[in-house]
Amino acid sequence: MDKLDQTDKRILSSLIENSKMMSKELSRKLRIHPNTLLQRVKKLEQNGVIKKYQAVVDFPKVGKMLDVLMFLRVNMEKDWEGALRPAAKFPEIVSFILMSGEQDALVIARVRDEKHLAGFMRRMQATKVVAKTTTHIIVDYYKQPHEYNPIKEELGL
Repeated sequence: MDKLDQTDKRILSSLIENSKMMSKELSRKLRIHPNTLLQRVKKLEQNGVIKKYQAVVDFPKVGKMLDVLMFLRVNMEKDWEGALRPAAKFPEIVSFILMSGEQDALVIARVRDEKHLAGFMRRMQATKVVAKTTTHIIVDYYKQPHEYNPIKEELGL
């Protein structure tokens, strides 16, 4: 896809803020013809700039949940990534990140309670190449990932 212009960025910024906004309302807000807006959104979707639309759920209101950070130290043996990759499919995992530094990977996970956390930790530690885990329970959020909108800052909105 060609470089995004200001109009594309304004569209993306608005969709990050509220992807459920009706296209008619969004076209008015951005002062773009509705057909132009729909064409641009479709192009952004087709080119993979917009990957999906998703609801942001307040999970504690659904039921008791614990969010955890689990840092992994990995044995860097042959095909360690191939051995580690299946663990990323564990249903509790929100995000699985390979990183540089003292730790090799970070897992962000959501579990029901302490018992569920214990079972999840055991499954992660049983992964062939995981040498050590360090787990932290998140007690509060000051800012959530869905609140981050770098395009809004770039546009000075």
